[in-house]
Amino acid sequence: MKPYMIREVTAKDEIQMVVVFQDLIWGKKNTMPFPFLVASLHNGGIIIGAFLKKELVGFCYGFPGFHQNEVYLVSHMMAVKDKERNAGLGFKMKVKQKELALERGYKKIIWTFDPLESRNAFLNIAKLGGAVKTYYSDHYGIMDDELNSGLPSDRFLLEWSLKGKSVNNIPAEEQIQSIVTWEMAADIPVPLFVESISKKAEFYKVPVPNNIHTIKERDIAIAKKWRIMLRNACNHLFEMGYIIHSFQKTNEPVNYYIVSSGKVACFSKTIQAE
Repeated sequence: MKPYMIREVTAKDEIQMVVVFQDLIWGKKNTMPFPFLVASLHNGGIIIGAFLKKELVGFCYGFPGFHQNEVYLVSHMMAVKDKERNAGLGFKMKVKQKELALERGYKKIIWTFDPLESRNAFLNIAKLGGAVKTYYSDHYGIMDDELNSGLPSDRFLLEWSLKGKSVNNIPAEEQIQSIVTWEMAADIPVPLFVESISKKAEFYKVPVPNNIHTIKERDIAIAKKWRIMLRNACNHLFEMGYIIHSFQKTNEPVNYYIVSSGKVACFSKTIQAE
């Protein structure tokens, strides 16, 4: 196992390393400049760095937010170098972020992520225990960086309570109705339509491709269908009061968001770094 070190970043030379790291991941169009990061750290912001010896191989950045008399940490950016993607650094940085946020009096961390990114959904919902009840359509407008170009910039708003990890008691997968039908075409999953909901069940599931980037490369039109289908399905469910707080990985070409009516009993479990 490589000797990674996960720690807070406060020194100016290391903050500059974060600026350079952003440029490598997203280019210079969608990054936080050095003065902004310094000012943020002096006013409740937190930067977590993942280091391999002296090399920065990942970072996580958050700033304070406020809404309706509630203060929380907005986790705005997280990235890991490609060659270190399978080392569990995203999870470890989030655990460290939670530790420091609690020390500074935060009770909740929020962030947005692309609903079509199964890998991020598994981390954010299944491993960390975050919940989603808000969908932002085309949240950032047109984005032309490598990761986001070609599709509307839809985002989930994830809310992570720092009291513990909420784990839902979910019935077997075959007992949960999917509200989106899909089929395979040329080895690509293709969404067909959103099922109507005539009776409000305790659970529903919503499929999401296990690799949207492969679909984008092969057929951008199908990727756009997934974007619109997921947008319509989730907005409909959220309007009915459903919440996503479970994510199911499968051996199929799709994984599933599990939504519940909010009446499901949860229990807390402490999150520890793996």
